Amino acid sequence: MKTKLLALNILVGFAILILMACLKIYFNGKKELSIAENFFENSNHAQAMTHYERAIQWHIPGSGMAEIAAEKLWNITLSYESKNLTEEALKSCRILRGAFFSTHSLWTPGQKWINLCNEKIAQLMVNKSDILKTDQASLKKKKKRLLEKLQADKPPSTLGSILTEVGFFGWVTCAVLFILKAVTPSAGLRSRPAIIFSAAFLLFYGIWILGMFNV
Repeated sequence: MKTKLLALNILVGFAILILMACLKIYFNGKKELSIAENFFENSNHAQAMTHYERAIQWHIPGSGMAEIAAEKLWNITLSYESKNLTEEALKSCRILRGAFFSTHSLWTPGQKWINLCNEKIAQLMVNKSDILKTDQASLKKKKKRLLEKLQADKPPSTLGSILTEVGFFGWVTCAVLFILKAVTPSAGLRSRPAIIFSAAFLLFYGIWILGMFNV
């Protein structure tokens, strides 16, 4: 009975933590998107790009906010390109591409936008060349090389992401178990469980930190 109750408490604890994390991500993303939209409406594209990037980084599947932010960043890129502001267009396109790569965990979201950015960055880089002094065949070859290089770029380490997630859930579990198993009703400590769960907490916390440095 005690084992079942302990397991239930752990599951409830996990559910609450996941819910709180999802809510934090959702509301932070919504806030950043709102700030970005205000800057965009006032034609302050530089500040808008910063907050659209953050809105994407607060990515949560199904919310739709990352997609809205990505579309706005893409439109900013096209706007700069239409005005022959190549450097600015490159910057906004790289921000959009990098924003999705920064959300990589076990998979990379926004693959459609990453592919569009690869193509656009390659084209913009070619456009920076002196077209009057470079024949079209050479420009096409240069674009192809640039595109191949961009497509070969690797996202952040999957191993780092796995270590981060395992470490996080590990130290949270150990903290919950420490409270449930090591702390007595009179606020004392049971030596053996306290040592075991403290050591495990430090181990998983270390894994979590290691993972974050290798993402």
